[in-house]
Amino acid sequence: MVSMRKFILFTSFLLGLLLIVGSSGNFREYTSQRDADFAVVDGSNSYVAYHCLQGPVMLNASSGVEFAAIKLENLMDRIITVRVVGDYSSLPDGINGSVDGSTYTLEPGEEVSIGGSFSAGDDVENGTYGVPLTVYAEWDGGSAELKDCSMYVTVRRPTYVLKKGIVGDVYNYTTKKVYRITLQLNFTNNGPSGDFVIKDFIPNPGWKAIYVPLPPEPTTGNVSYTLGFSCCHCSGMVIVWRVHVAHGATVTLNIPMEVVFFRKGDYTLNCGAHLCGTHVVSNRVTVHVTGGR
Repeated sequence: MVSMRKFILFTSFLLGLLLIVGSSGNFREYTSQRDADFAVVDGSNSYVAYHCLQGPVMLNASSGVEFAAIKLENLMDRIITVRVVGDYSSLPDGINGSVDGSTYTLEPGEEVSIGGSFSAGDDVENGTYGVPLTVYAEWDGGSAELKDCSMYVTVRRPTYVLKKGIVGDVYNYTTKKVYRITLQLNFTNNGPSGDFVIKDFIPNPGWKAIYVPLPPEPTTGNVSYTLGFSCCHCSGMVIVWRVHVAHGATVTLNIPMEVVFFRKGDYTLNCGAHLCGTHVVSNRVTVHVTGGR
């Protein structure tokens, strides 16, 4: 009778390992190569304890995030090795996920947090996506596979996106040379179609450089612009763009410049663009200059 109860208990445990039990759990029993069976126990008497990430991480399109995906703890009286593997097969195009797959050796009582990450491109649809995780644990005389944890990400596409850069992606220059540099602004409208006003700021570099903005070259969309001088957060020149952008569309706006740097250092070529009527701003454009003093 005792042997039958033990068999039923052991079988029930193995079936339980196949179920998703929530955000935390532990491995409470193993069968070693020495055919030693251990009874199921609770709480702090478990052998491999684990704690899953609580809830999905939030991520805007065109960005990335890093986080702690799972925490593992060795509650045995011997050294164990653990590693985590993710199944990324269900992720759509445009989303990349990863989990630290290194092998960790844990002394009795030692714990480790395993890192994960997600990144999303521009065109990923809003939604929540998951990556099932498998923990592989080994010790002298036994091993286990734990499949109760997953890591999740919720992707949100911002209503409006402003991005600033340099055509050709050249961000390193030398002194006392004349360069023609084209700044590029991309505005993506994920909201309703409409007319928008964008203010774009080119700073005054002072005596260390000369910036000569040339007439802007809008490359897509229904665009007009005006030039003026700014005395606001970025003293210099302001370009006011007026654009009509349909839902889901991107308009590309180019500003060619002739530039000469007289001193080495870092220079801001553009203080960023601001979508009027909103809190949306673009990144700045900064370059590095070598040579000279």
